[in-house]
Amino acid sequence: MPIDSRPGPRGVLVPLVPLVRVVTAVYWVAMCVGTHVPNPPDVVPTNVSDTWLHLGAYLGLAVLLVGSLAVSRPVSRRDAIRVWLVAVSYGALDELAQMIPVLHRSAEWKDLGADAVGAAVGAAAGLVAARWIRARGDG
Repeated sequence: MPIDSRPGPRGVLVPLVPLVRVVTAVYWVAMCVGTHVPNPPDVVPTNVSDTWLHLGAYLGLAVLLVGSLAVSRPVSRRDAIRVWLVAVSYGALDELAQMIPVLHRSAEWKDLGADAVGAAVGAAAGLVAARWIRARGDG
């Protein structure tokens, strides 16, 4: 069965929807696994602050979550706020789960703060990018 690359509803390329959503799911699962592996190996240089890693990870998650919405419909500021709330809620759960003794991880308020800032920047950037792309496609 050939892949249908004709525009779907509202001009969206049909195969793009599942692709973006699968990438988002894989990214989120990788974040979850990476933050819950007991005694994780050093994957990044040790001179990189953990706070910056949190900020970047949640920025990426929020951009992908907004993108997952944007591939099928226009996104709004309300959508961006909801994405931010989802990402921050997940960040809080992630920090709580790191308090489980057998994981040998630590929960920190500054990490949750970095998660919230990264998610805010990512949601805003995702919203701007989605609107810009949609406007260019409509023109």
